Amino acid sequence: MIEDVEAENLYTPDVDFGHEDIAPCHVHMCSGPEMDTNPTLNKIHHILVEEVDDEDGGQYIKPQPNAGWGLGEGETRFERHRREQQQGGEDPWEEWGLVQWIVKNLGQTKTNEFLKLPITQQCTKLLFHNNCSFLQRVDKLPHGPGWSCQKVTVHGNCQDKDGELLQEEVELWSQDPVECVKELIGNPAFKADMAYSPGRAYADCAGQHRVIDEMWTADWWGEKQKALPEGATIAPIILSSDKTTLSQFRGNKTAWPVYMSIGNIAKAKRCQASAHVTVLIGYLPAGKLNCFTPEECSLAGYRLFHHCMGLLLHPLIAAGNDGVDMVCTDSWICCVYPILVAYVADFPEQCLVACCKENQCPKCLVAAEERGDALHSEMHDPKTTKDILQSIYKPFWADMPHANIFLVFTPDLLHQVHKGVFKDHLAMPDYLGLCHFKKGISTVKQWTRSEHKQMQQVFIGLLTRAVSSQVLIVAHSILDFSYYVQLQIHTTDSLKTLQTALSVFHAHKDVLKELSIREHFNIPKIHQLTHYVQSITLFGATDSFNTELPECLHIDFAKDTYCATNKHDYEEQMVLWLQCQEAVFLQGAYLDWLAQVPLSAGWTQDDSNMYDSDSDSDLDSHETPPYDSDLDSDSDSHETEQTMHVLAKAPVHPH
Repeated sequence: MIEDVEAENLYTPDVDFGHEDIAPCHVHMCSGPEMDTNPTLNKIHHILVEEVDDEDGGQYIKPQPNAGWGLGEGETRFERHRREQQQGGEDPWEEWGLVQWIVKNLGQTKTNEFLKLPITQQCTKLLFHNNCSFLQRVDKLPHGPGWSCQKVTVHGNCQDKDGELLQEEVELWSQDPVECVKELIGNPAFKADMAYSPGRAYADCAGQHRVIDEMWTADWWGEKQKALPEGATIAPIILSSDKTTLSQFRGNKTAWPVYMSIGNIAKAKRCQASAHVTVLIGYLPAGKLNCFTPEECSLAGYRLFHHCMGLLLHPLIAAGNDGVDMVCTDSWICCVYPILVAYVADFPEQCLVACCKENQCPKCLVAAEERGDALHSEMHDPKTTKDILQSIYKPFWADMPHANIFLVFTPDLLHQVHKGVFKDHLAMPDYLGLCHFKKGISTVKQWTRSEHKQMQQVFIGLLTRAVSSQVLIVAHSILDFSYYVQLQIHTTDSLKTLQTALSVFHAHKDVLKELSIREHFNIPKIHQLTHYVQSITLFGATDSFNTELPECLHIDFAKDTYCATNKHDYEEQMVLWLQCQEAVFLQGAYLDWLAQVPLSAGWTQDDSNMYDSDSDSDLDSHETPPYDSDLDSDSDSHETEQTMHVLAKAPVHPH
């Protein structure tokens, strides 16, 4: 075994890369005597920090050496698929571009009509001639984890005409979350954006000014790593759920999707809905539960939610306790511990998960009448909460290893900042570039984040000389908080300034009560701001935990999916349609990867180029940073992957 002294030599505490703008980070290591000759020691993931004109220097990385060790070489999904194709002598699928277009744009009826057109049959000479043979061809494509349906019988307290208690059967559609983690952490398409171990990032070589952006730079990962076996790899699980309507004009169809991602993947990639980094793992039952009386229906809904979430996430319990061997994107096998770290949800959903009333904080024990004060109350204790709920129902998170459910709720900029604290303001005069509402803003029924941010840009200017200086300080401080909390990269100084802005707001907000503008500040969304600094310090910048992404995913995984069904028994049709879409996406990602890897014997350049892939990754290719030739001077001994980080500039109103 390697001694501690040798490990320290492998990982220098502070690495100055100011001359090269690179920092070594996240090494897959093998434990054992063969470590010194293991080629994986040369596989260092590099992070490229782009210099902005008004800033100099880059980041200084202090990695944590006892994490992310490789246990041996493996084979990724794409590598296995290529090997099987080579061994089977499969010919390239020349019709791939057309197949991809049909699946993404045509329904089954239109597909049948298109394939039966004489010009299609005569000019294309396809291997399939109708929708049935086309779907059989698509079904042969590799896809992700399979879907399963579990029937859950709910026994109500209402009686039928015979005096028997009513019951209702609901369906839980789910994928194995552990298998989904395997798909994400082993997808070669995410190789350049993957992190396997925590570390500390600093803006200076002395380590005085810490930098927090990605999850691996925050505190939670590094602290949790100490509780796991040496060399373990953590897969931080990020969950989100939100009930949404499916029918647009009539009907009462709803769905309750549950999404999952992992914090190993860079947040810039996670925020791309088309990258398929956030995956759908289940549909929770969203029935009305008419077998219960109106007084008991709400409590029954809470029980059903936690029961179904427990069934959905049950595989994570054993995996989080014992670890699971998984093949990572660089073809090395690691012992991965999937641990729940973040839950992205709006406030009502947070209260549902935390098993608390909506007039309470889902994170701490603050009293309802003190939510408007700048207090740091004691956090909820999971064990105490489980003991209290033991006779009522069991929360789904009761047995989740290494997880504190009351810490996982992340800041929600959309509902808590843009639509929460900054929501009701004066009508604005017209100016170039800003929408003007002739009847005032009070008649607008639905606001978006963009409209709120436009108002924030000019709000201080409009209030100047229109209100007293004390009121202006309150508005100025809360807008400062809004701008600072949106920074994609935080430092020690920015977090201090963020906390200072909130303190200034609380110190001067009583002027609004003196002017009879507000009677009190016991507002849950104002109280939630007190937890932002803690959340950023634990889990990273807020831009990767916004509820805008799940709401955007509703279009692909709920609304469009529902429209592709016949509206009867639609759940099964939805998962089958999603499985088909996933197979097409994976095939496109595989062909993109195949065009970039070195060709193997028996495969020619023509074979890898003839697929004409139109996958979503092509549309997002402009976001991939170009390769820096200066970093290739050591190409014989290092394989480098790069992730672009743009250091955020100062807010509009610095203190």
